[in-house]
Amino acid sequence: MQIFIAGLLMLVLLAFIIYKINNRFGQKEIILFIGSLIVGILAYIMYERNQENSLPNAFKEKYKSSYNTEILKLQSELLNNKNISSKINFIYKFTYIINKEDKEYLCTLNNVVIKKIENELVFENFSILKESCQEK
Repeated sequence: MQIFIAGLLMLVLLAFIIYKINNRFGQKEIILFIGSLIVGILAYIMYERNQENSLPNAFKEKYKSSYNTEILKLQSELLNNKNISSKINFIYKFTYIINKEDKEYLCTLNNVVIKKIENELVFENFSILKESCQEK
């Protein structure tokens, strides 16, 4: 977010310098400025959307490699950061729907510890957790 705001301020500063040099803001400069703003906003939205999808995608991949079953729908709930702020350690509760033996099951997996190391998510206790499933 700070990078996006800094880039936006640099773009405004650049527009101000162009205005001061030319004593006017021509049609090309206006189009270039608005285009740059639109491209910047779209890039930021795509980055945020990618960040939001990284945890569900990582959990789906880990689950598929461990249980050899694909998750149809997934919902996650962050448990530890409601009162304590941590940027590295996260504890999640996952609720998901899977398809096993031509039946759909609603499953939950509680207290999944995830460590964030740079941009990679590491599931710490995934192998010892037991999922609870019931037929949907």
